[in-house]
Amino acid sequence: MRDDDRVEKMCETPHRASQRSDIRRLSLRAGLGLIALAVAVLPVVRVGDSLAEDQPLPAVTVNYQIGEITAIYEKTLDIDRRNFGLTPDVVILDHHGRVLDPGRLVVTAEVKFHVKKEQSDKIDKMIVTLPR
Repeated sequence: MRDDDRVEKMCETPHRASQRSDIRRLSLRAGLGLIALAVAVLPVVRVGDSLAEDQPLPAVTVNYQIGEITAIYEKTLDIDRRNFGLTPDVVILDHHGRVLDPGRLVVTAEVKFHVKKEQSDKIDKMIVTLPR
């Protein structure tokens, strides 16, 4: 009987080892599948974020004019060679929507601006994209 027990154990051992290696293979495949999914999805999510950061919301700039700062003076500035003043309560934002100090304005900066209804030469809101 001892010989039969040994034969039985020898037959069992490869089967159990085979089952363990099958489980390991399945675990490895599942792990690789998750990694592949993460690699495929994360860049798409990141691109979506960066596009949103680079462009202001269209609804915010519906009535805005677009131009480039061509000159800066003490109390006015030229956009596409047209002179504009700034209202005392002007709101100047960068392209991320953060408040921008008027002292940071530079020639060649691209701007989207809104002029006051009553005074077509006074800017009350402006979004600035500084050159990189």
